[in-house]
Amino acid sequence: MDFHHPLFQSFVLPLVLAFAATGVLRAMLGPGPGARWAALGVPLALLVAMSWVLGWRMPPGGLTEKLPWVYLAAAVLGAVLEALRADRRAQWLAAGLLWAIVIVALGRQPWLLRVGSWAVGMAVIGAVLYEVPSRAHAAAMLVMAGVGLALVAMMSGSALLFELSLGLAAAVAGNALWLWPVPRISLGAGGALVAVIGWLSLAQGTALLTSVRPGAVLLLAAAFSACGIVHVLRRRLHRGEARAWIETLLVAAVAAFWVAAALAIAQWAGPARSGGSAAPDSPYYTPKW
Repeated sequence: MDFHHPLFQSFVLPLVLAFAATGVLRAMLGPGPGARWAALGVPLALLVAMSWVLGWRMPPGGLTEKLPWVYLAAAVLGAVLEALRADRRAQWLAAGLLWAIVIVALGRQPWLLRVGSWAVGMAVIGAVLYEVPSRAHAAAMLVMAGVGLALVAMMSGSALLFELSLGLAAAVAGNALWLWPVPRISLGAGGALVAVIGWLSLAQGTALLTSVRPGAVLLLAAAFSACGIVHVLRRRLHRGEARAWIETLLVAAVAAFWVAAALAIAQWAGPARSGGSAAPDSPYYTPKW
């Protein structure tokens, strides 16, 4: 097996590592604390995969060199919030502060665009953190949005961002196998925060480094409205609460609709800048396709 093949680095490694680490943590810590802390399998898998692909540069230079440090900061913050048993509002505010710092750190933008990126990010963070952690709804949105971002990055000419986005989706999927169809853990701040901050950072990188249409990235962000849409439709149709595993599939289907719309924009609308081409992924990364 070629351990440097993109499919191993971006799919097999984070998927298997997240699934295994989640199971080990749950078994070692017991059914109570283990179920709560098992979501740390997500940041563990993401940090290992990120180290495998990018490595650690000190001080980091370009946007892609900063991504491992963003993941590390999000993982530490998530673990601290989980240890403090912070409520959802505190988690949302802390994640919003970190997201504001990440926006400034990742690259120069006009202040109006920074404010817009922060506002969209706060909505996405809230959609993830305010979901019931013992259900796979938030994980379903993250997986679908991660796969969608990977495809948009590939269509926009960035093999590196494709690989990193697919790795994020794979890590969350590996953890979600412990949540769906039967919940045996909870996706608390320790796992959800690094996943959502990681997705937002990759989306920001895709917008800054490639010629993708901004509308495509915004439609991908709209995939995080899937849970809210399902809840509203259930109330409008006067339907009782469906089984959790069925509702998770409905959430994934709604998120997939937004992803499909984003791919259509990216495919048919063309690049945002005529004659533009994607910026180089990284000076020390050579994709092997």
